[in-house]
Amino acid sequence: MNRFLAATVLIGALSAAACGDSNSPTTPTPGPTSAITPATTALAVSQSQTYTLSSTPTPTTVSWVSSNTNALVIDSGGTATAVGVGSATITATGDAAQTATLTVQTVPLYQGNWIGSATVATCTDLVAFSVAGYCAQNLGTTQQVTLSLNQSGLTLTGSMSKTEGGNLLTGPVGGATGIAGDITLTGTLAGFANGANLQLGIISWNSFSDGSNMTGTWSGNITSPQILGLATLQWSLSLRPTP
Repeated sequence: MNRFLAATVLIGALSAAACGDSNSPTTPTPGPTSAITPATTALAVSQSQTYTLSSTPTPTTVSWVSSNTNALVIDSGGTATAVGVGSATITATGDAAQTATLTVQTVPLYQGNWIGSATVATCTDLVAFSVAGYCAQNLGTTQQVTLSLNQSGLTLTGSMSKTEGGNLLTGPVGGATGIAGDITLTGTLAGFANGANLQLGIISWNSFSDGSNMTGTWSGNITSPQILGLATLQWSLSLRPTP
């Protein structure tokens, strides 16, 4: 072999060695993924949710732990029950070291029927409502209110009625509860009262409940197709649950 050919062979060998260097980038192998399902992160006191550890590989057995058993307890089958207001992180661990966590907020239970009173705190009437003396007749009066609520986590739906003179305004309401127990609702009540078809549109609702009492304020606009203008009122609220 001549010198030129030997040099060529040597260079080729060195190039091959360089290409096989252990420092060459490699594609990492994805690790197992785990999650707690469903991703339900809010429960009302006394409500339950059964969770599952979704993982690859699929676990044969799973252990469950709650970080705050004063707010949320969870059994060996993954069924969590809200027992107090607060929050808790649940941890699921599979038999092949699969693990996942989920933080759940627990809030007061408002589901059910409520009854109480609303007192007119402020009132402004315009045009024909003013001519009819609507606010003069209603300011300071106390009116009966009932609420029927369904609750799923933080979401509230239901119906409401309020006395208006000797009649009732009724309609659907909906809203949500905050994590501290505060409630917001919207909706429209309607009915025939005081010789006219009236509609009450709720424009704000700011109340608080611990599950045993509901207090706060709410306001709305009252309109009528038979009466020009409108009346804007604010009520103070006091309700209690009924059996």
